[in-house]
Amino acid sequence: MVFNCVIIDDEQPARRLLENYCTKIKGMQVVGSYKSPLEALDTLNENRIDILFLDIQMPDISGIDFIKLLKPNHTKVIFTTAYRDYALEGFELNAIDYLLKPIEFHRFVRAVEKVKELYQKREVLETNAQTTDETLLIRSGKKQYRVPIAEILYIKSESEYVKYVTQNHGKLLVHGALKDVLNDLSPTTFYRIHRSYIVNLAHITYVEGSRVHINGELFPISETYKLDFLKVWK
Repeated sequence: MVFNCVIIDDEQPARRLLENYCTKIKGMQVVGSYKSPLEALDTLNENRIDILFLDIQMPDISGIDFIKLLKPNHTKVIFTTAYRDYALEGFELNAIDYLLKPIEFHRFVRAVEKVKELYQKREVLETNAQTTDETLLIRSGKKQYRVPIAEILYIKSESEYVKYVTQNHGKLLVHGALKDVLNDLSPTTFYRIHRSYIVNLAHITYVEGSRVHINGELFPISETYKLDFLKVWK
């Protein structure tokens, strides 16, 4: 697999170092190297970027604030900085790793390996659930179920598994992560409303405050997803 990478750092030596490191690892392809986050915005929003190496302290906008501007996508972020103080905040934004400058090659490799492992897990998940326009092939345990998309009520995260709750096939448990499931579902049909729930919009009976009603059950809408969800629901 080829990993498309973008590097953002206001210091040229730091960019060159990361570019050099990328050339030493098979499958790493730098598609953009920028001194300013704002210069990279279009590239990140309009292309499939697998890994973003992002400095934190920069003149125009910090890497932390920049992440919040990006459209939701599958890009994995690795922060690079000369300061330890930002580590916790970086991980709260779901960064894969946090590289302290000066960055040593062995640490760079370790961070990239973390990303590769995540993509490998996603590939396993995709073999467990293969989609067509109208059905979803779900492998649960030793059985395979072809479930019509319209029959899926919601999907719930349960530790290292996701649970598909359906109208006619009951509850199907599959190993994987909720965020990876979402990548394979139509955003016009399914929407994430909480870190633990993806719902089928067609099955929502009503929305009341910070909850949605589906098939006799109420599900919480977290503040993280509420504003965007309400735009879609309307």
